[in-house]
Amino acid sequence: MIKKCKFYMNMIYKIMKKEVVDVADYKASYNDVASTYECWVEKMGKFTDYIIKPQYVCEKINNKNEPIKVLDFACGTGYISRKLLLSSVPCEITAVDLSDKMLEVCNDLSLQGVDLINMDGMTFLENTSEQFDMILCGWALPYFSHNKLLNNFGKVLKKDGVIGIIANSKGTLDEMERIFLKVMETNPQEVNKPMNIAFNLPNGEKGLKQWFEKQGFYPLELYEGERVFSFDTGEALLDWLNQTGVMAGTKMIFKDYDKVKGQLIEEIKKLKYDNGKYNINHKFVYGIFTQGGQHEHN
Repeated sequence: MIKKCKFYMNMIYKIMKKEVVDVADYKASYNDVASTYECWVEKMGKFTDYIIKPQYVCEKINNKNEPIKVLDFACGTGYISRKLLLSSVPCEITAVDLSDKMLEVCNDLSLQGVDLINMDGMTFLENTSEQFDMILCGWALPYFSHNKLLNNFGKVLKKDGVIGIIANSKGTLDEMERIFLKVMETNPQEVNKPMNIAFNLPNGEKGLKQWFEKQGFYPLELYEGERVFSFDTGEALLDWLNQTGVMAGTKMIFKDYDKVKGQLIEEIKKLKYDNGKYNINHKFVYGIFTQGGQHEHN
């Protein structure tokens, strides 16, 4: 018990000192998974499609058939930008991502007129002079302070502009936080720094709506959902999480991830086994928002 208390006191101290998994760690993680990120896109891309609705902008502004200006924020390998290019709405797209390896995967988009920018998203928002009709953000919300991010979105969004966002929500990856904490507790000497991304997950539709309304945005659409994936082995489940980037940064928790990987798999076997399979859930929420007065959402 004393050992456990000492461990958590040390973790709290590190969090207070901001000795946590940081932007550089997330960049390194996404560089590592750039070549396998399509595993995520293949399974979850259809849900990302829910926010790619430039017609909302066309309904709200008179653009006289001019391209609408879209910011693909934390664009990854370019799924959203590709979908926009295939839409019937002409778009002028700026795609920003911190991971240079992710941008290498979608470098062909520059040949189609997409402006690819390799930069931390928050830094871009704080320094750009551009204004956008639409901001789209797929699966990146938890990596930022939501208050700061949404405030900065508002600064670069044109009047009557629209924001579309999809993100993991509270309850996703059930038991994985517990599994990592158990391994950290039993191997305190292997812990490099903690990770506090769970604090940035919205609590479903209600939570996302509250975050946006606090910054003066109101919903046009809101939806929450869940997908469950099954694997034959605990190792396959952990590999999936690493290959898709949904646990980006977790390897940096440990000084030597390979030393504790076996223990992580053993804990997965204990807590994630169900009816002959090892299951993992992905809970998510999406919303499309605009500034101004209250709107009814679908």
